[in-house]
Amino acid sequence: MNYIKKEHAIYADNVMIFDGVSENIKLIRDKTKTGIFLQVASEKKCQFWSTTLGIIQKIDKFSACYRKQETFWMFPCTGKSIKEIPPDTQWLLVRRSDNLYVVIIPIIDGKLRFSLDGKRGEICLWADTGDPWTIQNSGTGAFIAVGKDLYALQKESAIAIVKHLKTIKLRCDKPVPDFIDFFGWCTWNAFYRDVSEDKILSGLESFKNDGVLPGFIILDDGWLSFKQMPVGGDRLVSFCPNEKFPSGFKILVKKIKKEFDVKFFLAWHAIMGYWAGLDGESFPDYGVKEIARYDPSIYGRDMAELLSWMGLICGVIPEEKVMKFYDDFHCFLSRQGIDGVKVDNQSSLELSTGGLGSRVCMSMAYRKAIEASCNKYFSGRLINCMSGSNDMILMSEHSNLWRTSTDFWPDLPETHTLHLYTNSLVGLFFGYLIHPDWDMFKSNHPWGQYHAAGRAISGSLVYISDKPGTQNVNVLKKLVCSDGTILRCKDIGRVSPGCVFHNPTRENVLLKIFNFNEYNAVLGVFHARYKGRPISDIISLKDIPGLDSDRYVVFSHQTRNLFIMTPETAKKIVLKQGEWEIFTFAPVHKGISIIGLSDKYNSGGAIKHLVYGNRCANFYIKDAGSLVLYAEYMLTSIRINGRTVDFNYTGKNKKVIAQIPSAGKITIKW
Repeated sequence: MNYIKKEHAIYADNVMIFDGVSENIKLIRDKTKTGIFLQVASEKKCQFWSTTLGIIQKIDKFSACYRKQETFWMFPCTGKSIKEIPPDTQWLLVRRSDNLYVVIIPIIDGKLRFSLDGKRGEICLWADTGDPWTIQNSGTGAFIAVGKDLYALQKESAIAIVKHLKTIKLRCDKPVPDFIDFFGWCTWNAFYRDVSEDKILSGLESFKNDGVLPGFIILDDGWLSFKQMPVGGDRLVSFCPNEKFPSGFKILVKKIKKEFDVKFFLAWHAIMGYWAGLDGESFPDYGVKEIARYDPSIYGRDMAELLSWMGLICGVIPEEKVMKFYDDFHCFLSRQGIDGVKVDNQSSLELSTGGLGSRVCMSMAYRKAIEASCNKYFSGRLINCMSGSNDMILMSEHSNLWRTSTDFWPDLPETHTLHLYTNSLVGLFFGYLIHPDWDMFKSNHPWGQYHAAGRAISGSLVYISDKPGTQNVNVLKKLVCSDGTILRCKDIGRVSPGCVFHNPTRENVLLKIFNFNEYNAVLGVFHARYKGRPISDIISLKDIPGLDSDRYVVFSHQTRNLFIMTPETAKKIVLKQGEWEIFTFAPVHKGISIIGLSDKYNSGGAIKHLVYGNRCANFYIKDAGSLVLYAEYMLTSIRINGRTVDFNYTGKNKKVIAQIPSAGKITIKW
C-alpha cells in the first residue's frame, strides 16, 4: 500500500486510517513496503513525553498486548473503543468495519523506548528514556501497517521492523536451543527457594522409578549465595553455590548425567546477579553502582509490592562492566558443568537506570553481554525470563527462547485459563521475533491436564515442576516419548481467527489455538472462562489459517472419534468449565489419511518422513503406541521395521487401529 500524510490524516491507498494526527509526526519509508514508520518529536527535550497519533477511523474491535502493574509481563486486552486501549500497550491490532486490519507496533530508537495508550480517547505514543538525566526530543517511535489478512500482516510487519532496527533477527533465522525437544523438570514449584542437592537427587529418583526421565533440569532460585540489605532486597555475594550444595556443581552434575541420563543442566540467576543486584564489597571488579529504584508512576503501576522484594536500592553493574561480569560468571558456571542458564528479572533494568543513561542503552549492553557469554560457554542455551518489555525483546539478536507469560500460579485457579490465552495471543506477533516459552506447570495439579494439552500444541518446550513422587505419570506419557523427547509442533501456537478480537476468559467463546506438525495440523479448544457455564461453539477449517487441502480427516483426542471436514462443513462442540479437546487435522491422500498416535496429546506430531508410493505409504513413527489411520479401503498390511503387526479396521467410519511396539519405520499397503 501507499502511505501518505495529508493535513492531519494518514492514508493508505487513499483510505483514511488516522485522523487528528499531530503536526510533529513525519512518515519514514519502510524498505519492505509493508507499512510506514512514524518519526515523532516533542517541543522540548525531556525524559518522558507523548505525541498524538490521532483517532483510527471505522474502528470495530481491537486486540492488544500490554504491561500492567509489574513491569515484566504482557497481558492480552480486547475492546471496541480507543479509550479501552490500556497504558503501556506494546502491540495493537485494530479491525475496521470495512474489514481492513491496522497494526501499530511501538519500537525503540536511540535512547527512547515507545509505547501506546488510548485513555484520552485518541491513540498516544509515549516516549521514555528511563532516566531523568537522559533527555531526547525526537525519534522513530512506531510502525503502522494495513492489510486484509491479519496473520500475514503480523509476519510482514515483523520482517519490516527487523530490517529497520537491525538489532534483532526473526525467530526463523535464529536456532532454538538444543534442549527444547526434550522433556524437562524445573525445581521452582517443587521446592521454591528451599531447593538442595539431596532434593534434586530425590526428584530424579522418583522420575526414574516412573520410567519418565527429564532430558533437562532447570535449577531455579535457591542455589545462589546472597545477603539481605538494610533497605530491602537480596544481593549476590558469590558465584559459588550455597551450603545446600555441599558437593558443588561439578560432582553433582556429573552424577546426575551418569545415573539419570540428564543431558542438560541449566541454572537460574537474575539479570544483575540476584534480585537486588550485586554486593559491591563482594564484587569489587565490576564497578557496582548504588541506584535507587526508579518508580514509573506515570505508568499507573503499584510499585510497593515489587520494591518490597527487589529493594529500594539496587547494586547495578554499569554498561562498561557488564560484559566482563557475564563472561566471568558464565565461565565459572561452565567449568562447573552447567550447560545453560535461565536469566530472570530482565525488565527490572528499566527501574534501575537513573543516572546511568537510558534504559535502551542499558538493555542493549546487557543483552549483548548475555548473548555473547551464552553463545561462548553454553552453545546459546538461554531462557529469557521476566523480559516482557519491548526494549528487551527488540534487541534479541541471537537468543531465541522467551517466556511469554507470567508464571504458572498453582494456588490461583483463576489464572490457568488466562495463562494459555496470554501465551497464544502474545505469540501472534512477537512469536515472529523470538520463540515463546509457555512456562512450567505441575502435572498432578487439578488443572494439570489442561496445561498439558496447551503445552502439547504450543510449539514450546515442555517442562514440569512437580514435587518428587507426585508427578502424574499418565499425563507425562501423553507428552513424552520413550527416548525422552516431546512431540513438539513445528510452528508456534497462536490464537485462531475467531479469538483474536474476543477475550475467551470473559466472553462466551471457546479459546482456540492452532499449530502445525510436519504433515498435519492441530487445533486445541479450551473452555477458558473460570467458573463459567458450558460454552457451545463450532470448529471448522477456518480455525486454522494456512490449510491448503479440500478434505481432512479430523481426530478427536478425548473422544477418539474420526470425522471428515471440508471447507463447507463445521462441527459443534460444547465444553464445560476446565474442559478441553485437541483435534488433529490430517489431509486425505489417495483415500488414506495418516493421523498418528492416539495416546499422545499431539497425535500427529509422531509422524515423520511421510512418503506415499504406489498403493503404499512409508513413514517413521516416534514412539510405541496406538497408531490411528483413516482408510477408504481395506489395508493389506502394516509393517514396522520389516515385521508385520495386526490391525483392526472399522468399515463404518473407516478407522484403522494398530498397536505399535516401538519407534521405527512403518510401511502400510493397500
